[in-house]
Amino acid sequence: MRLITASLAVMSLAVALAACRERHAAPPPQDAPASLSPAATMSAAPAVATPSAPALTAASASPTAVANAAPDAGCAPARPHTPGDSDGTLRSGGLDRTYVLHVPPSYDGTRRTPLVLNLHGFGSNGRQQALYSRMPQKADAEGFLTVAPDGAGEPRRWTFPGLGDVDDVAFLSALLDDLEARLCVDPDWVFVTGMSNGAGFATMLACALPGRFAAIAPVAATAYTPACDGTPPLPVISFRGTDDRCVPYDGGTTACGLGLPVRPAEEAVRLWAAHDGCNPEPARQRRREHVRTTAYSECRDNVAVVLFTIEGGGHTWPGAVAVPRLGVTSTEVDATDEIWQFFVASATIRAARH
Repeated sequence: MRLITASLAVMSLAVALAACRERHAAPPPQDAPASLSPAATMSAAPAVATPSAPALTAASASPTAVANAAPDAGCAPARPHTPGDSDGTLRSGGLDRTYVLHVPPSYDGTRRTPLVLNLHGFGSNGRQQALYSRMPQKADAEGFLTVAPDGAGEPRRWTFPGLGDVDDVAFLSALLDDLEARLCVDPDWVFVTGMSNGAGFATMLACALPGRFAAIAPVAATAYTPACDGTPPLPVISFRGTDDRCVPYDGGTTACGLGLPVRPAEEAVRLWAAHDGCNPEPARQRRREHVRTTAYSECRDNVAVVLFTIEGGGHTWPGAVAVPRLGVTSTEVDATDEIWQFFVASATIRAARH
């Protein structure tokens, strides 16, 4: 029965991705390596939704894709913006907060466009995270907007409630409001991803702003917090290395950042599956020699929760440039590609419910 469910999942994901072939536009990507400071502190890792959890690579969204998955009047008058990177500042909580916005060449200010919020790890910054994750290149190829904000403090980080005076939920909520007011953003196609400390905060942010994100993708940290209890089902895809010495795969205390307690990755994913009302028996699949997935499906609202386990992987972003001090970086799977496919499928299925 599990195998049948997994096969149906693959088919439905392919259909979902094919259904949105005409949604947003974009030209070819470029390569841009970068480095990342150690990132950590507690993290959360939900997994995205679609009936086809195990089949995240079954199909790929086209470069001209995402824009017409759901009927939309677009933006009139147009909300144009120069393509490429631009630095921005937003006053929040008495602080001048900064971010890097990337606009793809295909953006014309009239078509509703997806937006990916990309959060850096502990001690890093938005520009490094954009380079490390290669999210801007993916945005150019697939036609979505992406913003990489900077945390606060020294070293820079995302501050969880009760662990400091900075209100990062307020800042990021205001940033999304500002971007949605100035750009032609599709509010049903807003996503959040992050690395380590940014992964944990992405989870917390999604639960603090229920319904704001169509899916989340925590990398190098996985958690479930009580703040998520009672919130709507949420699609989650997470990537974890079994040899992560910063945020232990089997749980414990982070060895970098603020030294916070973390759940085992697989336990956190099980809690997300329970939150989403999924079948408690996941489909397990060997994807590559060192890559396996644990995928929960048959969830409420057709969401899914997926964990990519990188055997021997470190505190790294799969598919990114290698950062030896953070451990092994997998070249067998590209987290950025998998995340975008999962986001597209999740938002497409979400739109079909409305």
